Amino acid sequence: MTRNRRITFLIPLLWGVLASAGISQSMYFGVKAGPTIAFQQWSGYQQSNPLLALHLMGHLESYGEGSSFFLNAGINPKGRGLRFNDYVSPISGRVVRGGYSRIVFKNAELVAGVKKYYDLNDSFEWFYSFGIRGSYTYGTEFGDISYLNTNGVRKWNYGVSAGGGIRLVSNEFFRPMLHITFSPDLSQQVYIPPQELATPSGNRYSLPEQEIRNISLEIGITLQFLRKVVYE
Repeated sequence: MTRNRRITFLIPLLWGVLASAGISQSMYFGVKAGPTIAFQQWSGYQQSNPLLALHLMGHLESYGEGSSFFLNAGINPKGRGLRFNDYVSPISGRVVRGGYSRIVFKNAELVAGVKKYYDLNDSFEWFYSFGIRGSYTYGTEFGDISYLNTNGVRKWNYGVSAGGGIRLVSNEFFRPMLHITFSPDLSQQVYIPPQELATPSGNRYSLPEQEIRNISLEIGITLQFLRKVVYE
């Protein structure tokens, strides 16, 4: 089984185990999905663009009034689009034409946190949330960035998430919600120390230090279904 397939299998398995742990109490379960707008800052590039990707996560949330605990587990890619101008290669002396590279870190992510709900009207309530995140990088795409390789990639990362949104509450057993979440990493996805290299002719040149953290904005919809336990 390939690494990507193992990760794809592990996420729903983990989510299923966590769901079974709360089988004796009422809780919401469902799926969370939508676009992720990912940002990173790279040294030495004149223009940098956000990366647009999609996240897909299983969702659990405690049942109650006013506040709740939640858990999300799934796939949430991070990265950056990089544009660079024409430059002269210090190795060959030739002009290298500028272009665009799509840098993707394929991350499996687990988020645990709390939500606070407030009534908006008879049909909707608004909420804010805060959570802590852990992620594992199971694959990468580096485009045309030749000096970046997996040696500089940190596999395990952590960060926080904060956001808010609205939830439809007219049906107790099905409650879709729209949310926006800001998720900065506290750890470094990539660290490459400054490098001093030499061309075949003996000339020396430097590559700048890269110390890269992920920042993302997630806009999505969560579909919640209530599993309600009634004690007699």
